[in-house]
Amino acid sequence: MFLVTYILVLVVFPTVHTVIDRRPNRRTRFRVVEIWLLWFVGASGLLSVLTGLGHIGPGAPGIADGIGFAHSPFQWEVGWADIAIGTIGFLSVWRRDSFMTAAVIALAILYWGDAVGHIMQLVAHDNTAPNNVQPIYTDILQPLVAVILLVLYRRMGGGRSPEVEQSDERAGRQRPLGRP
Repeated sequence: MFLVTYILVLVVFPTVHTVIDRRPNRRTRFRVVEIWLLWFVGASGLLSVLTGLGHIGPGAPGIADGIGFAHSPFQWEVGWADIAIGTIGFLSVWRRDSFMTAAVIALAILYWGDAVGHIMQLVAHDNTAPNNVQPIYTDILQPLVAVILLVLYRRMGGGRSPEVEQSDERAGRQRPLGRP
């Protein structure tokens, strides 16, 4: 279920969004990168908040079991870290300036750190619990793709406030290449 949810949210939904987009600059490289970046940072932020709520909610012991861990007070702290990082990612949908850069950095640190922890558990303790092994792929690839998309987005001139970008679109102006 974990991988299916992530594939839906991070592959299927942005693909559909790209296809049905009706903005004047749809199908431009810039707009496609922007859509995918928003999904990778904003939607993954929302998923992180939901994951965090699971770690602090009444089902927390079951989540710990699914990862191959014992329920402990540290799960409470991990849950709140997931909620904090996820909130920053979700809010970056409306703040595409340096706020989005901070969200991608936080996402990369959290998820790559999680990946290292899952790999250490697999190698050192033979922890093959599904929720320990399955997230390794998304914990590595998701922030990597987000970093690449952010770099492309910035190089294409993205990062101004959405109000300025919408004003440019209404006026029919193209975004300049390079930094804003």
